[in-house]
Amino acid sequence: MKTINKLYIIGTPLGNLEDITLRARQHLQDLPHIFAEDTREISKLLNLLGISLEGKKLHSYSSHNMKDATEFALKVLQQSSVGFVSDRGMPSISDPGSYLVEAAREEGISVVPVPGPSAVTTLISVSGFSETAFHFVGFLPSSSKDRKRLWSQIRNWPVPVCFFESPRRIRESLEEIKNEFPEGKIFLGREMTKQFEEFSLISLDSLNLEDIQERGEFTVLIHPGKIENKAEWENEVQDRLLSDKEWAKTVAEKAQVSASEVYNALQKEKALRK
Repeated sequence: MKTINKLYIIGTPLGNLEDITLRARQHLQDLPHIFAEDTREISKLLNLLGISLEGKKLHSYSSHNMKDATEFALKVLQQSSVGFVSDRGMPSISDPGSYLVEAAREEGISVVPVPGPSAVTTLISVSGFSETAFHFVGFLPSSSKDRKRLWSQIRNWPVPVCFFESPRRIRESLEEIKNEFPEGKIFLGREMTKQFEEFSLISLDSLNLEDIQERGEFTVLIHPGKIENKAEWENEVQDRLLSDKEWAKTVAEKAQVSASEVYNALQKEKALRK
């Protein structure tokens, strides 16, 4: 009887080794091929679990090589079942694992979840926010245009919003959130399940950025509070008060053109009207 190989999406601990499930441990032990976001991280985990690397092959799978790694993984799946893990937590959530899952399904390969810890549900479970729904947006966008779009969307969402953030950007992001939602509050999780785990419930009107340590991994829950949407003309008034360069940048983002093109056109029009 022909064996049908499977792709196992395996949840791993956020930080506390004891959070590994018996099922996840068994698959990590039995599977000959494991694709990982960082092979060094999975090697450490296997060693801590007492799982021998002998006869086991670890393969790199990250956002930098996911296309080539996916093609290779599909070839391996023709010969053997495969496990996939992210650095920590449940894979395919704000990481490249979803690309592999989609490709495997298109090839008719069975994809099996092996549930484990999730930073999102871990944070929400101890937040005390009583809403029965929430939005998860992954990592915050890097561009100011995309973040502005996100803030506008949040104003129309009557539920908390959860996101991930890096230590180098956490203060900058929280300052922006404070300006956007001054009547809101945040619930902050840092280094969850690890030795220096920290949770903080903070009203944004009293947020002191110096109190936020710029180390460790952050998961944040925003409760925007009372939102008053500005009329369109009020936004136009705010734009009118910008400097020429800042105004040009704002218009360029809306029109999807370069800021220098808008700025030069403005200066040319000003010169003609003198």
